[in-house]
Amino acid sequence: MTVIEQSLIIFFMRVKDENKKEAIFEAIIELLNEVGFANLSMSQIAKRAGVSSSTIYVYFENKEDMLKTVYMDVKKKFVGSLLQGVEQSIPVRQAMEKLIQNLLEFALTQTAYFFFMEQCSNAPMKAQPSNVDAIDMMKPVFKIFEKGQQKGILKPGDSVILLSFCYHGVTQIAKDKLKRDQCFSDSEVKELIQMCWDAIRK
Repeated sequence: MTVIEQSLIIFFMRVKDENKKEAIFEAIIELLNEVGFANLSMSQIAKRAGVSSSTIYVYFENKEDMLKTVYMDVKKKFVGSLLQGVEQSIPVRQAMEKLIQNLLEFALTQTAYFFFMEQCSNAPMKAQPSNVDAIDMMKPVFKIFEKGQQKGILKPGDSVILLSFCYHGVTQIAKDKLKRDQCFSDSEVKELIQMCWDAIRK
């Protein structure tokens, strides 16, 4: 076997491996949204992903490790979406409006990931993935809030509370819209952004 043939075999094995991993990740997200933590089993995940149950343990040590790993992957996607078009150098109000708009768009367009995160946050404490690393991911967002507070633009206090106020307000309204299979009008989006801004500005 030539070096080129060996390289091609390794390449295709890696592609196949990544495809399996992605299928498992998607199966976990879909099933957790469908059946919840209590009814989620490794056999269900394996069947949905089209792999053997033993294959799952190639990627994860146990169920706890599996949920934490997938949660962190989804959280990374969420933070990336949240910060899209948001620079530390832009005015605080512009950054805040863009963050709120991105949050709303994520909830409405990345619904599987959005509801997966909701499932994780609403799960019993012992079943929840560790949130320490996830909070670290959010530091660029917290910095924007802290910048606004330092400039006297945003209300003083814990930036986590201000962010949570915006997050839960926006996502609850988004969930209501999704439940009713309704779309936001441009005027509703502007109104929602304005309401969030009015709630956190000093």
